[in-house]
Amino acid sequence: MLAPPRPPSPDELEALIKEARARQLRRRLLGAAGVAIAAAFGLSAYAITIGGGSRATLSGGAAHAGIPACRGSQLWATAALNGATGTMDGFATLKNTSATACSLPATPPRVSVFWRGKQLPARQKRLRGAGGAPVHVLAPGHVTAVHLDWSEWCGEPSAGALIRPTFRLRFGGLLVSARAQEMTPPRCDVPGTESTLLVSRPVTA
Repeated sequence: MLAPPRPPSPDELEALIKEARARQLRRRLLGAAGVAIAAAFGLSAYAITIGGGSRATLSGGAAHAGIPACRGSQLWATAALNGATGTMDGFATLKNTSATACSLPATPPRVSVFWRGKQLPARQKRLRGAGGAPVHVLAPGHVTAVHLDWSEWCGEPSAGALIRPTFRLRFGGLLVSARAQEMTPPRCDVPGTESTLLVSRPVTA
């Protein structure tokens, strides 16, 4: 007759529990490592895709290593402003028409308003809280918008005239011209007041 198996001693039982816990911890670590490796491959593929095959490092700042600054030949731009309270409000929209991603500064461009070859002077200020997430990298086929708020125009052409001005956006050495759709200049509420143009940084359209 066979004797029943001897139950493990307290020391043996504790050793078995420790070994089981160690095996469980190793399985968890291997699983986490697999997820991390898969995520790394995914991020690398995304960076290569938006960089047109070149090395691209994305960050929350204005500089993006490996992604060149946008060139004028890569961008197509237009503008549309309208309003009913004396202020003409709208956007200049920029589209990357090239096959490679490019980067834009995180600060607002310097904007000048031209009509029939003549600059319409306006004091520029930064427009904050325009909505939309900041755009630092413009992927192929993607667009970004610069919010424009133009007010108090007391010169010529007068407020009732229909015009199609050109908004010239300068990002450092980059100059982009955005021809506006037909619009009227802002109303002059206080004669002699200097015209003001509020400009946002590039944001999602």
